[in-house]
Amino acid sequence: RRGEAGPRPGRRVLPQAPLTTMRNFNTRFRLLDTDRNIRLVYTLFIVTLFAGFLFTIYWAHSTTGLSYTGIAQHYLGSDATFGEPKSFRELAETTHFHFFTMPVVFLILCHVFYLTMAGQGLKMAMTLLAFGGVAIDLAAPWLILYVSPHFALVMLLGDVLMLGTFLVMAGWPLYEMWILKKRLMAEGRSGE
Repeated sequence: RRGEAGPRPGRRVLPQAPLTTMRNFNTRFRLLDTDRNIRLVYTLFIVTLFAGFLFTIYWAHSTTGLSYTGIAQHYLGSDATFGEPKSFRELAETTHFHFFTMPVVFLILCHVFYLTMAGQGLKMAMTLLAFGGVAIDLAAPWLILYVSPHFALVMLLGDVLMLGTFLVMAGWPLYEMWILKKRLMAEGRSGE
């Protein structure tokens, strides 16, 4: 009957966990505790990303000189270089590709960084700055072309944020996996 409390006869009642209970599965797995094979995989990933960043910096330098004027001319075109302004289609193609790749790269890098013993504040700051840099880098070409060439400075800021956070989030795990781990192992042997 309606309005009665409790389960109807013949129905199972499933126990309900409180909504505030959430288990953090990351409390036990740390880079320091991994074996050499896992550390090698993470290291190869980071080194490959580093090579990608180096190539990107080289490409950006060769096309823009990594300067305010060079970036603005790259998107707006230039009489001096006979460059044409980027079309809507060109920007859309580049943005489409980067919208899918850049967040995935930083997601994986953040994941590796979160396995370190770095403080939670630093982890959160690096995550926000990295994804902020990605957002700026994705928006800046559109802003340069359709709003003002002054957004070339904003693009440089996004690039600096991405590179800076990459260096921290890549360097810290490498330090923990290969340098700190050796120190701790050596201290463990001398204490025996």
